[in-house]
Amino acid sequence: MFNYLFFKGCTIPASLPNVEKLALEVLPEIGINLIESDEFTCCPDPIRLKGANQYFWMSTAARNITIAEEKKLNIMTLCNGCENTLAIVNHKLKNNPALKKTVNEALKNIGREFKGTIKIRHFLQVLKEDIGLDHLKKMVKTPLTGLKVAGHPGCHLLMPNEILQFDNPVDPEFYDQYIEALGATSVDYLTKADCCGISLALAGDKEASNRCVKTKLIDMQLSGAQLISTACPSCFNQFDSGQLMVSRDYPKLKEKPIPVLYGVELLALAMGRSFEDIGYNLHRVKIPIKIKR
Repeated sequence: MFNYLFFKGCTIPASLPNVEKLALEVLPEIGINLIESDEFTCCPDPIRLKGANQYFWMSTAARNITIAEEKKLNIMTLCNGCENTLAIVNHKLKNNPALKKTVNEALKNIGREFKGTIKIRHFLQVLKEDIGLDHLKKMVKTPLTGLKVAGHPGCHLLMPNEILQFDNPVDPEFYDQYIEALGATSVDYLTKADCCGISLALAGDKEASNRCVKTKLIDMQLSGAQLISTACPSCFNQFDSGQLMVSRDYPKLKEKPIPVLYGVELLALAMGRSFEDIGYNLHRVKIPIKIKR
């Protein structure tokens, strides 16, 4: 059993509480024990706050990291954005003594000090580095046989590659391998490595963001995917709520919608849960899906 301090972030508890619940229930079944803490704040956001004030962004992230350092536990998160912020700050402060000293001057005001003693891991990184997909495959109780899934790993888990070192940012493979380990069929599509568009939405260009969602959804539809799966809450919302918005101007998407499942929801199905158990009724886009049991 691998013990991790659970960094939930903001979006998952606020808009995807079923994903939080499933993580606490299902991950121990595959060897990941999550320890909760109410001391964390926002990661903070790797787009707007990082762009507005890097010093504040780094100091806030460093404070979160010191909480895990005190408990002598590595952090695991389900959010690409949280992983991106925390892993980048952890790396930079560990490798830049001057920057570390500057940030610790700020942390001194609240009685904290960044030491650089822990690792930051996304759920998928824990699967890759600790659990292993071969071992995961053996633990699957109800393989998702015959289910065609379009995987979307998301940008913030792939870049910057020199720090995250998770997968090929141009041609990512691990999420497809994860889908296959659960017994489903991973379908390939042209824009797999492209952004979901959330960064554009946060920058104020909703029209460009919608074009990103639309392009990816069309490619997924053409690939024959029955489901979309992602392990990022922002990407999930883009494909779930965003799909409803872009389908208003593109009837083909309305005629044949593609539901999206969070990576942990997909795992829960493979571990014997039903669609009702995983909170599928809470999704915006939901159509009946049959899995060969």
